Amino acid sequence: MRRPPVHPRPGPGWDGPRPAPVARSRPVRLARAELRRQLRYVARLRVATLALIVIAVVGAPVGFFAIREAARDPIFAELDGWNLPDWAATDHQDEAYGSRWCIRECRFRERTWESSKDAATTNAAYVAALKQAGWVIWQVPGCPPEGVDGHDSCWQRDEYVLDLWVRDAPCEITPVRPTVGPTPDGSPPADPVEAAPSAEANGIPGPGCGTSLATVKVFNRIAYQQVA
Repeated sequence: MRRPPVHPRPGPGWDGPRPAPVARSRPVRLARAELRRQLRYVARLRVATLALIVIAVVGAPVGFFAIREAARDPIFAELDGWNLPDWAATDHQDEAYGSRWCIRECRFRERTWESSKDAATTNAAYVAALKQAGWVIWQVPGCPPEGVDGHDSCWQRDEYVLDLWVRDAPCEITPVRPTVGPTPDGSPPADPVEAAPSAEANGIPGPGCGTSLATVKVFNRIAYQQVA
């Protein structure tokens, strides 16, 4: 049996013809390129998703507080921060209307506190708090108004005007209802009005006695004359 001829392999010094390279199939190259493109897309999508999750987790509280602060009235926020004794601000009620940006009508704010002490002592505490917050006395015609009971003063700071009014709280005395009946000597009973002892005589102070109310009204300076 005859052996097939052995062809020498091309080496560095080979001058003969070299075998043609085996050409790769075009569909295989396209499939691999498409696979690499899809893998890169998936990787970018994962990074973007992770970034969105981080932004949502970190940014949600920041956005919440930003919206809350934007919606909160800065004047009422300042009133909350006044350095007042506990007895001078036991409770309060707020009222406001108008636009903070003076669209059609500038905003008006009003707050009334309840104080457990008399008007003079309460007024001194509020005057000290106003000065500490940077407000200064503002004296113009009509402010403070004349003929007002209690302590009334006007203040200004930046573009705002503030009217402070401190007065005694209403003191209601409820008389004790007398018992009308026959007298021991048979004489007619005394007049019920005259026989009724007062609350002070019975040692029962009426509600509101010795307490006071403090009201602040805050205006934009440009709208003060219109509101007043």
